[in-house]
Amino acid sequence: MRDTLFELKCSKCNREFNLVVKKWRCDCGSVLNLKISEYPVVENFSDLIDKNQRNLWRYESLLPFKNGITLGEGLTPVVKKKVENKNIFFKLEYFSPTGSFKDRGAAMGVSRAKAIRVKTMVEDSSGNAGLAYSAYASAGGIRARIYIPFDAPIGKKALMRACNAEVVECKTREEASERAVSELGDDDIYVGHTWDPFFLEGMKTEIFEIFEEKIVVDSVIIPTSSGSHLLGIYRGFEDLIQMGFFDDFPEFYVVQAGGITPIYNRIHRKWDGGIGDLADGLRIVNPPRIEQIVEVIEKTNGDVLVVDNEEIIAAMKELYRMGLLVEPTSAAAYAGLKKIKGVKSPLIPLTGTGIKTVDKIQKIF
Repeated sequence: MRDTLFELKCSKCNREFNLVVKKWRCDCGSVLNLKISEYPVVENFSDLIDKNQRNLWRYESLLPFKNGITLGEGLTPVVKKKVENKNIFFKLEYFSPTGSFKDRGAAMGVSRAKAIRVKTMVEDSSGNAGLAYSAYASAGGIRARIYIPFDAPIGKKALMRACNAEVVECKTREEASERAVSELGDDDIYVGHTWDPFFLEGMKTEIFEIFEEKIVVDSVIIPTSSGSHLLGIYRGFEDLIQMGFFDDFPEFYVVQAGGITPIYNRIHRKWDGGIGDLADGLRIVNPPRIEQIVEVIEKTNGDVLVVDNEEIIAAMKELYRMGLLVEPTSAAAYAGLKKIKGVKSPLIPLTGTGIKTVDKIQKIF
């Protein structure tokens, strides 16, 4: 089996970069894309799996770095529920080490930082990504500086500090992004998940697990802000299709929270409905990869939907009655399903645990 070959290119000017470059975007200001230029040739997908690894790195033959840092991320359970003639496959990403799907991307991002001997990693986050990077950086012996909005969930902030991260509280989510970049030092690397193409490579392993378990879905429904989860899952399907293991993409549905709806506004019109600020993880006003997000939606015949707080609360109550202990942001995807017609077997990743947002949940219930 030949090695998998990756290329790192600018999404606009096509300039190529070495995989160990410290850049977080191209000199022209555009996002960087990481893709496989040459795939391994195997008869069965199982030939690509290191079954001795009980974590994300079981798929390292399809990842850009080897021997990466792990805290046991990946291999999250799938729970099948039949609701209104739909077979829903809930992927319980909240079983991840820090309680969210962001651990997949953090494992890859920190492994890259370790490979290029970075001293400090810098991230901006509304909560989950910051905690994931705090934990993985600590495990990898790298300093972490996390910029967050001041009103991020108390539990997430406390856990970041417990992992020895430097937490910088800002007035807004936008200010957190701006300061994270403007205050970079010479020994720092910016690993912002909204920009980082390596983060997406960690995300795609979620689909490898679905395929390994022989689960067939006709759609994917994801709460979306930066698009890292959506694009990572799309990358997973893309790899499987390119290697001949899968025929076509399922439909991709984006769910946004009322009040911050840049993707909905781009495809449809400006949202003028109710507010969905309970979904504190969906707060990015200008996602850098919005063009790619729109392309995925259109290419897969999907759509973008918006939910408000009332719909999120109703979805949370249903999920909790199923025994699925999610945070409000995760419930947004299930709320979005209620507005989609025609899907029969959707995949819904439940992205984060409710345990980190107990203060909100106590008020809701």
